[in-house]
Amino acid sequence: MSTNTRMAEIMQLMAKEAPPKAGLWETILPRISKGTVIPVISSSFRIEQIFREIAAQGELTVVEQLVAQWAARIEYPMQDNYDLARVAQYHLVEQNDDPNARTEMVNFLKLIFLAMVSTDSDTREQASILRNKIQEKRFSDLVTELEYPRFVDPAEDPLRVLARLPLPIYVTTSQANFMERALMAENKTPLTQVCFWSGEISNMSPAHRTDPDFAPTVTNPLVYHLYGLEDYPQTLVLSEDDYVNFLLAVVEDINMLNPKVPLYVRRALGESQLLLIGYRLSDWDFRVLFRFLLKFRTDGFSPRGMLIQLRERERDLSSENALRYLGRYFGKRTFDIEWSDAEAFIRKLWSEWDAYRKNQ
Repeated sequence: MSTNTRMAEIMQLMAKEAPPKAGLWETILPRISKGTVIPVISSSFRIEQIFREIAAQGELTVVEQLVAQWAARIEYPMQDNYDLARVAQYHLVEQNDDPNARTEMVNFLKLIFLAMVSTDSDTREQASILRNKIQEKRFSDLVTELEYPRFVDPAEDPLRVLARLPLPIYVTTSQANFMERALMAENKTPLTQVCFWSGEISNMSPAHRTDPDFAPTVTNPLVYHLYGLEDYPQTLVLSEDDYVNFLLAVVEDINMLNPKVPLYVRRALGESQLLLIGYRLSDWDFRVLFRFLLKFRTDGFSPRGMLIQLRERERDLSSENALRYLGRYFGKRTFDIEWSDAEAFIRKLWSEWDAYRKNQ
């Protein structure tokens, strides 16, 4: 028997005896039980649920349609009027980076939301009342008071489904407190913390001041707003310059006593399974988020340490091609991709977790 033939037989035998590769859910579910999974939730996920009544136009998403309407309102002169980072960049330049200009997109969302609900006879009167209080109300306040987004059963709200998981930390790039409200609806007491990447805020609420000693639990979880909170316009990451400055501020931060991102959050991001939900490969918020997260991933961390849920309609590349693209772009292959609708993914996640916990 030749050496090559003998080696081939040995390799076949090893392949048969090798333990099967753990599946996606077999990897995630035990970590959920240990509390070492962190959902990372996009801003567009909730926005698209709120404005789901807006019909799709061509290839533009709901968020892109909203940005295009804002661009028309501020007379954005270029063709990429659906790109939030570029439209926001134009607006800030035109307004000489006036801090008040950062609230314009949020205020526009308020206006267009109230205009949408004004067409509904059930909410028209309440919307008219709230329009007079638009300056004192946060976007999340208006949405909640008018009971949006609408679900047949409020308990099936995907954010509430995520909130039911026994997890101590949630990260979001949303500038609204929708995740906190979902957690409170599940009888939990979340702590809101904000990444003050642009510097300390004089009017900061004591409740939002960074607490380096906070120990999040399942009943008292952390919600960390990476791209700012609507309460503090200076913290909002909207424009191209904002994304660049955000990365410079947090990735090159060497202050170990009072870092921009608390040490316990850094450690958790480096050691936990991350579930990125509701992002798109081409968007600024995803690309910057991914680079930020890789900063805190430990060397040699499991290739399944990060799962990225991407919308099925974007599947113009195969999963393997997308993995190769991301591997080249970001330099590390520390992730899997799940092509699906975000709501469907969350429902599947809960279904798998519910079956798992009942069998323990």
